[in-house]
Amino acid sequence: MKLRVRLLDPVRMTVSEELMEAPSREALGARLPDGRKVLAAEQVREPAGVSAGTAPGVAAGAGAARARALDIAWWCQELRTLLVAGMTVVEAIETLHAQAGHDAARAELQTALLAQLHQGKALSVAMESLGRFPMVLVASVRASERSSSLAEALSEYLRYHEMVETLRKKVVSAAIYPSLVLGLGLLVSGFLIIVVLPRFAAMYSDLRGEMSWSTHLLTVASGFVREHRIGILAAVAALAALAVVAWRQGAIQRAAMRAAGWIPPVRRAMREFRLAKLYHSMTVMFRGGFTLDEVLLRCEGLALGDAMDASMREARTALTRGVRVSTAFSESGLTDTVTRRLLAVGERSGNFERVLQTIAERHAGNFAAFMDRATRIVEPLMLLLVSLLVGSIVVLMYLPIFDIASSIR
Repeated sequence: MKLRVRLLDPVRMTVSEELMEAPSREALGARLPDGRKVLAAEQVREPAGVSAGTAPGVAAGAGAARARALDIAWWCQELRTLLVAGMTVVEAIETLHAQAGHDAARAELQTALLAQLHQGKALSVAMESLGRFPMVLVASVRASERSSSLAEALSEYLRYHEMVETLRKKVVSAAIYPSLVLGLGLLVSGFLIIVVLPRFAAMYSDLRGEMSWSTHLLTVASGFVREHRIGILAAVAALAALAVVAWRQGAIQRAAMRAAGWIPPVRRAMREFRLAKLYHSMTVMFRGGFTLDEVLLRCEGLALGDAMDASMREARTALTRGVRVSTAFSESGLTDTVTRRLLAVGERSGNFERVLQTIAERHAGNFAAFMDRATRIVEPLMLLLVSLLVGSIVVLMYLPIFDIASSIR
């Protein structure tokens, strides 16, 4: 049967929909081979493969629109501005639709939202049905519908988004310099091996007498490169193309995450990032009126990893038994000593909102501090390794000169 499947990508932190063929919903399992998590699946009954409630004008381009990324932060900021100015939700969405202009993805999104709002559906229901909005935002909007504070909910999500993006930018900025150094080093090394090395070898081939091991290694390597130059260039181009495809599919990111999990300091830093995201998400939803039990249930869709999902389920089960929050979180592995004491303070004062925010900021600060320290260590280390690589090739090319000098004597 044909199924419309909602998938969560744990690397890109995005939710998408795809049409898949499977004997049944159970045959899909909880996770696809590429690592994406199956959130929901429903059988497609319409010939066009469009779910009920989609606007007629959107049907043709809905699949393509879902595949294109939406700037969620921009959408929230614009919607909040219009709401603060006094517009209703429908008027604000209509204004955003008019503002979309030639941007087909934005126009189709606003059209789909308007179609469902005109049918009397709540904004959170419309957003969730499209599958293009983060779960934290949908939950925050749903909570605001109880208290009529949508603009405030959007502001809360923007603060959450800013925190997550700040941490991600630290990772990206920390990786830029080592990547540039490594890329330049590989380019220089490739140029030396493919272009310069064969010319040196041609000069050394007429050398009479016994050659040292370095000279012999140089001539053999250069001969191989000279004879198979086209094949080597083709292999390098194929590997580069394969790397681009793997990057776009998220395979490299997933492999890097698995490899990083084997390094204890990096594993601890990744846990700090996940905890920062978890507690900030809890802050947004708790501030919107959700109970801690509801918050934990919804946070299981944040792609924080199977281990943390299991910890959240364990904590939620303990809370339903009447266990104190600090004890439930501690026993499920969601706290350290400081976090547990902060939660105990929240239990006494009742100001859980502020306590959760403090915990999120603390974990975010720990992650940022780790990235700063790692940058100061990795950058010079990478520069040293690349220098050794290029220097070794250059030294190997010039060592035979001493063989020439000894043969002349």
